Amino acid sequence: MKRCDFIRTSCLACMGGSALAIALQGCSSAYYAKQVTLNENNLVVNKAEFIEIKKEVKSERNVIVIKHEKLGFPIAVFRLADNQYSAIYLECTHQGNEVQPHGDYLVCEGHGSEFDNKGNVLQGPAEKPLRVFPLKTDGDHIYISLA
Repeated sequence: MKRCDFIRTSCLACMGGSALAIALQGCSSAYYAKQVTLNENNLVVNKAEFIEIKKEVKSERNVIVIKHEKLGFPIAVFRLADNQYSAIYLECTHQGNEVQPHGDYLVCEGHGSEFDNKGNVLQGPAEKPLRVFPLKTDGDHIYISLA
């Protein structure tokens, strides 16, 4: 094999492997809340949705995703600290693609824009932050205002 062909093949294999790893991470990291209700103009989600139990070990998720038939796109709810959350509409402000959670940040798979867990742009091409919903909490629930 010629050196040029070897380098080209190696680069393509590396890029393909990286793309696959990113795609698989996106699929595995999103947890969709199972119990979401709409009460007047508020989506109500139980804080217990953030609790994950694996092999009898309890841990807390840093983000959950909420889908509801009244919404065109899902909402990501990030746990920022004890009793502190952010609710972000997952529609990219660049060209309207769906944004996906990746750990503590969000990525638009369409053109690579990245946003932090409060919806602020970290990397373009998007220039505007994501839509953020006001919310309130009590001991057991998070109330996301859609008004």
